[in-house]
Amino acid sequence: MKKQILALSIIGCLVTAALAGSIVKDFRGEPGFNKVTLRWKAESENNLKGYEIERSFDKNVWDKVGFVTARGVTVGSAEYTFEDRTVFKPNDRTYHYRLRIVDRDDTFTYFGEIITVSASISSARQTWGSIKAMFR
Repeated sequence: MKKQILALSIIGCLVTAALAGSIVKDFRGEPGFNKVTLRWKAESENNLKGYEIERSFDKNVWDKVGFVTARGVTVGSAEYTFEDRTVFKPNDRTYHYRLRIVDRDDTFTYFGEIITVSASISSARQTWGSIKAMFR
């Protein structure tokens, strides 16, 4: 019985990895001056187009802020970096990020972890962000 449960668990993990196209680990965000740098590691990339980066201010409405093309089939792990340089809002703004894992046939899954980052924004950039917002 224990062997059957273990076998089913292993099969479940393999099916999840095959469907997702990638196993993402260590997704994190680092605040910077006028930017947020996102980093993650991926393993077992298979039939993968890439990673869509989405951002939210309230965890309800999400916007695409970038896309990172996958390296393809990987042996071991691949490390990825994305810089969000569109952080124009006030300094007290908190940004939430998530990864959308996109396969070559455009099916997708979301990496389950949402990360939260607060960026440092210069006063000039903050003013420019306010001016842009007036004309949207």
